Amino acid sequence: MDVDCIERRENISIDEFVECFLEPNRPVILGATFTQHWPARRDWVTAEGTPNFERLSTLYPTDLVEVADCDTTYFSDHERTTMPLTEFIAKWQKGEQRLYCKDWHFTRSPSQYQAYWPLPHLSNDWLNTYYEEEKDDDYRFCYMGGQGTWTAFHEDVFRSYSWSSNICGQKRWILVPPGQNHLFTDDAGNWVHSLMDYDRARFPRLHELKSLELVQGPGETVFVPSGWWHQVQNIGDTISINHNWTNEFNLQGMFDRLGHDLRCVRHALRDVTDMEGFEDHAQMVLRVNSGMDFGGFFAFVKHMANVYLGHCNADSLPLPAADSEPRCYECARNCVDRYFLLPDSVRRALTRIDAVLEMLEGDPTTALISGDLKGQVAILRTTIAQWLEEYYS
Repeated sequence: MDVDCIERRENISIDEFVECFLEPNRPVILGATFTQHWPARRDWVTAEGTPNFERLSTLYPTDLVEVADCDTTYFSDHERTTMPLTEFIAKWQKGEQRLYCKDWHFTRSPSQYQAYWPLPHLSNDWLNTYYEEEKDDDYRFCYMGGQGTWTAFHEDVFRSYSWSSNICGQKRWILVPPGQNHLFTDDAGNWVHSLMDYDRARFPRLHELKSLELVQGPGETVFVPSGWWHQVQNIGDTISINHNWTNEFNLQGMFDRLGHDLRCVRHALRDVTDMEGFEDHAQMVLRVNSGMDFGGFFAFVKHMANVYLGHCNADSLPLPAADSEPRCYECARNCVDRYFLLPDSVRRALTRIDAVLEMLEGDPTTALISGDLKGQVAILRTTIAQWLEEYYS
């Protein structure tokens, strides 16, 4: 992929975002005007543009958060502990350690305070729709920390997209386009922890890595494409709201990543492939290591297919008035813009779902897993084909 710079857009239509960035899997920075009406940008920040510690403590008095010590290393991350948000804020203000509040599920807080809504361009969020409705969980987070706090080099879960909006402060990003894993992986299959400080004997080719760097300002949103590894460091006191998300545009990448992870599991278990129930055991290990197995992936895809099959008939969509704000309908806590529910968008989504289901159905592993997964896939594919023919023939 030939990307030598990251564009900043102060104004862009959803159609152009899809065509220029989402479909080709390219990063972009969306300007601060996109988030200017978010309550968090008013209530979480002082007039001077710094974190409003008193207001945050008042809004979230009982929330527990995970806090990383950025001066430590724990496998591919930092050591973490759990503490009340109010305690973290007190420590942050003292500045005694480089502590970083990470992966705080703040939308599930007892306070019920609505800090933001997803930008329309980023609202086609299958991952959070599924996890909230089926798992009582989500991939919506708040990150907050002081100068120099950082997130180690990584690829996002499930090879998902991510977006990150700064409520205040700045972040320095290093983004690495796909296809360069061999440069930052050692002989044991472990990836580098930090691009800024690493063992050159262990990673002798890391200097060949092609990367893009940017500084994200207050209010700006960074769209991180699927499969782009990245490392992020805060400049000054910084708060951000982040989502991991997936949809039809990176569904195949999600399945490809799962297949890659399964091959790694098979390699690790290569000495016991003749054991009884090996395929089911390999799926169990895959589920533990990757957060999802083939059955879980099918459940996710089936759920989203049923969302479209059951609710996305263009003649019965619950669309709001054209001048309403925001332009969306509610699916759980997700606010999905009408663009992604137009007839052509529905057809595209179901067509791409079927293409990935065809890959799943044709994978030899699918036939070997207990529970007739292959038969379930075939039934869903037939249903999708009938629906597409009925409504689009």
